[in-house]
Amino acid sequence: MPAGRSARQSGVSSPEATEPAARLRYFLDNPHGYIHISLMLGAITTFWGKLAETSGQPREWHPLLHHCADVAACAEALLDRTVLNDRLARLAGGLRTLDEVQVARLAVLAALHDIGKFNHGFQAKCGDLPVVTKRGHVREVLALFTDDRFAAYQGRLVDALPTPELEAWGSSPCTAFELLVAAISHHGRPYACEPPPNFNENIWKPHPLGDPFVGIADLVAAARRWFPRAFEPGGAPFPPDPDFQHGYAGLVMLADWLGSHRDFFPFSDDINADRMTFARARAHLALSETGLDASLARGLLGPNRPTFASISPYPTMQPAQEATGELSLATGGSLTILEAETGSGKTEAALLRYAQLFHAGSVDGLYFALPTRTAATQIHTRVHDAVRRAFPGDDAPPVLLAVPGYLKVDDHEGKRLPEFRVLWNDDEKERMRYRGWAAENTKRYLAGAVVIGTIDQVLLSTLMTSHAHLRATALTRQLLVVDEVHASDAYMNRLLEEVLAFHLRAGGHAFLMSATLGADARTRLLNAVGAASSPPPYRDATVAPYPLLTHLEPGAAAVAIAVPHRGRTRTITPRLLPIAADPAAIAAEALAAAREGARVLVVRNLVGECVAAQEALEAAAERAGEGHLLFRVGDVVAPHHSRFARADRRLLDGAVEASFGKGRPEGHGCVLVATQTVEQSLDLDADLLLTDLCPMDVLLQRIGRLHRHERPPEARPLAYRAPIVGVLVPRERDLGTFILPQSGKPLGPHGYGTVYDDLRVLEATWRACASNPAFQIPADNRRLVEAATHPEALDAITSELGDRWEKHKIHLRGGQATDRGCAERVLINRALLFGEARFLDKEEVGKVTSRLGDDDRAITFTKPVPGPFSEPVQALVLPHHMLRGAPDDPLALIAATAHPGGLTFHYGDASYRYDRLGLRRQTQR
Repeated sequence: MPAGRSARQSGVSSPEATEPAARLRYFLDNPHGYIHISLMLGAITTFWGKLAETSGQPREWHPLLHHCADVAACAEALLDRTVLNDRLARLAGGLRTLDEVQVARLAVLAALHDIGKFNHGFQAKCGDLPVVTKRGHVREVLALFTDDRFAAYQGRLVDALPTPELEAWGSSPCTAFELLVAAISHHGRPYACEPPPNFNENIWKPHPLGDPFVGIADLVAAARRWFPRAFEPGGAPFPPDPDFQHGYAGLVMLADWLGSHRDFFPFSDDINADRMTFARARAHLALSETGLDASLARGLLGPNRPTFASISPYPTMQPAQEATGELSLATGGSLTILEAETGSGKTEAALLRYAQLFHAGSVDGLYFALPTRTAATQIHTRVHDAVRRAFPGDDAPPVLLAVPGYLKVDDHEGKRLPEFRVLWNDDEKERMRYRGWAAENTKRYLAGAVVIGTIDQVLLSTLMTSHAHLRATALTRQLLVVDEVHASDAYMNRLLEEVLAFHLRAGGHAFLMSATLGADARTRLLNAVGAASSPPPYRDATVAPYPLLTHLEPGAAAVAIAVPHRGRTRTITPRLLPIAADPAAIAAEALAAAREGARVLVVRNLVGECVAAQEALEAAAERAGEGHLLFRVGDVVAPHHSRFARADRRLLDGAVEASFGKGRPEGHGCVLVATQTVEQSLDLDADLLLTDLCPMDVLLQRIGRLHRHERPPEARPLAYRAPIVGVLVPRERDLGTFILPQSGKPLGPHGYGTVYDDLRVLEATWRACASNPAFQIPADNRRLVEAATHPEALDAITSELGDRWEKHKIHLRGGQATDRGCAERVLINRALLFGEARFLDKEEVGKVTSRLGDDDRAITFTKPVPGPFSEPVQALVLPHHMLRGAPDDPLALIAATAHPGGLTFHYGDASYRYDRLGLRRQTQR
C-alpha cells in the first residue's frame, strides 16, 4: 500500500479486512481507533511513532520501529560521513577518532531515543480514549530510571534493554545509561530522571493493545540486527566526560530532526519490512543533499591547497590574506584573531581560511557571524559569490542566510506555507527543499553548510534554551568566523568565551576579526580557550604590532604574527563640532559641503536622532532649493537605518552603494543621513564624514567609510581632497553632566549611556580628537584604541576627573559584574553530567532571548501593501523595545492601511507608521 493512503482509499471498508496494516490504518482514521486496534490485531502489536494530520486528508502514520531505524541511520551517517566523529572523539577524553564499534554503539543508543513512546499514554494520542490519559514520552520513561516507587517497571525496563551490554560499554556501569538519558532527552533540553506532574505509572502496564516492554524488547532485537558490531564483546569503553554526553545529545537532536523529515524519510509502506536498508540509503541522501556530508563539495576543490584566487576575483593578495593563507591546518582545533584596518581584506582572509580547512577535512562548513542582522544580509551575496567561485558545479555547498524573518539559500528565496512547509521561488523545488532544509527553522541554522547570520544564533548554542545542544554540536563542524568581535558588551563577551571554549575542546576552529580590538579584549578571548596570560601594560599595548595575526592551537603557546602594511596611509583630520543637539546646524554643515560637490555621510547613534537630522536636512534643502543634493532611492528621499522592510533595505543598500560606493557618480554633491547600519559591509566612500561622538574603536570603523577608495585628486572637491571627520559633540565640554551624581549611572542624549554606556571611553575619544591634529591610519590605530580601551588609560581618566567619575567607574564595574553574573546563570553547565544539567523555565528563556535581540517580533500583513519605494510590503520586524503589548495570537496576520507614501497598522497596544523615514511608533491606542 503506498505511503500516505488511508485504509478506506485502499478499498478497506471495515475492520474485518484481513491485512493487519490495512486494519491499523482504518482504525487510525476513525474515532476510538486505538481500542479497535487492540481488539482486531490480536497478537500482532504495532506501535506508531509519527502521525500526520492534514486538513481534508486521511490521517497518516509511521511505525515507531521504523522511525527509530530512521534516526539511528542518521546518527550513524553523521558519525561515518562528517567531522562530528572527530569532534565527539575529542570530547570523549581527547580520542583521535571513534572506531566502528563505538559508532555502532552510539547508533544503538540513538535507536533507543524514543523508547518512551511505547507507553500507552503516548500511544493514546492517535485516538479518543477516555480510559487512557494522554501522556508524553520523555519524562515518562526517565521516571523509571531512578524512582524506586516504580520498581516493578524498572525491572521490566532493565530486562527489555540490553542492560549487560550497556553496562560494559562505558568506563563505569552507568556511563552508557547516561548517554541513553541524553538520547531520550532529544526534544531540546535535559530532563531530570523523575516523574512528571500527575504521573500515572499504569501507562506502562500490559494492555490489550500490547505490552510496552515487549515493544522495547522488539526494538532492541532489531538494533542487534541493524548494528551487530555494537554487541561484540570488548571494544574501547566510553569515558564519563560530561562534554561527551552534551555533544552526543546534540548529535541525537540533529539525527532526530533529519529522521523526522518526511521529504527525507517518507512514512513506511510495509510495517513488516526491515526498515534499515532503506533508512541508511535515505540518511546518506539527506546528508548529501543538505550539505552535511561535505565529501562531494570537497572534491570540487581539487587535490591542491586552495589559493586566494579560488575564492576571490582580486588579482593580488593583501598582507593579512597572505599571512592567513600560511597558517597551519592542524586538525586538533585552532583560534585565530586577525586585527587589521577596514578595507584590508579580512572577509576574504576568513573565506580563504575556510576553504583551506575545508579542503583539508578539518571542517565541514562555515558560520560567518556578524553583530547585526543588517550586516548579515549585506554580506550574504559576497560570501555566496566566493563559494560559487571556489566550488564550481551543482554540488557547491548551500549558502544560507540565518536571519529570522528571512528565508534565503544561495540566490533563492522561499515562502512559508501552512503546516511548516516552504515554497521555493525557482524551478528546482525538488532540489531546493533539500538545500534549504537548515534555513527553514531557526533551531537548524547552525546545521547549514555555509551560513551567514548574526552572532546571537551562535550565542544561543551555549545558553539554557531549547535545542542549544543541537546548535553547539552542529557548530563544531564549522569554521566559526566572528566579525567585529570587539562590538559586544560584558554579557555577550562572556557567552562568546564559553562558545569558543567548548568549540575548541571539541577540536573546532574559530577565526575572529576586528579593526579595533584592544589588548584587554584579546587577552580575554585567548584565555577563554586556555592561553592563561595577562594583558600587557598600557605602554606595551600601545606599541604592539598592527596589523596583527594571533594564532593559538590547543596545547601550544599563542603565536603573534606581525602583518606588514603595504597599502596607503590616510591622514585623517578630526574636527570637533559642538552641534550634536542641533539638527539644523548639522544639516547646514552637510549641505554646505554637498554644495561644493562633496559626498557627505552623516552618522547618528540613535534612529530617532537620525530621523530628526533627516527632517532638518530636508527643510533646509527645500528653503534653499537644493533638494537635488539629498540622497534618494529612485525619486524618494530617505535616510538609512535598520527599521525598514527587507525589500526596502535591499533598495536602500543598493542606492547607497550606487551613490557612495566605488563607482559613485562624480560632479555633484549628495548628503546621506544614517546610523550604525553603514559602519560595516557596505562599500562606501564619502568625501566628508559627520559622526556623533562614539567609542574610538567605533569611530575608526566609521572613518573606514571616509576616502575608502583611491581616486584622482580632481575626483574630490578641492576642500575635501584631504579626508576630514567632523565629530559631533555636546555644546558643553563636560561629559560628567550626563552621570547621575549619586549612582554614577550614565544618562545622556545621543546614545550616551544607552548605546555606549562607558563615558570614560567617550571622554578618551573626545580627548584624542582634540589633541591629535591628524590620525595616521592605520599606523595610529593601535595607539588610539588602547588610549580609549585599556584599563590603565581609563583608570587615569577616572582619577583625574574626580568623584562623579569614580562613581561612574564603580557603576560600570558593578554592571559588568552583573552582566557576567547574568551570563553565568544562563550558561549550560557542561561540567555537569547531561542528566544533571537543568534549563530555564519559559519566562527566563524569554528574558534571555530578548537580551540577544531574538525577541523581536516579525509581523505579517494580511496582504501586501505598497511601501515608500513602491515595493509591496508584506512583513516588518518590530524591535522588542518598540513593542507595547502583543495580540493574543502573536503570529496572527495584521491588517495594514495604505496611505500615500506608506502605511499604518496596529499591533498590541500601539499604532505604527511605516514610510520613507522608516518604522515609527505613533500614539497609544
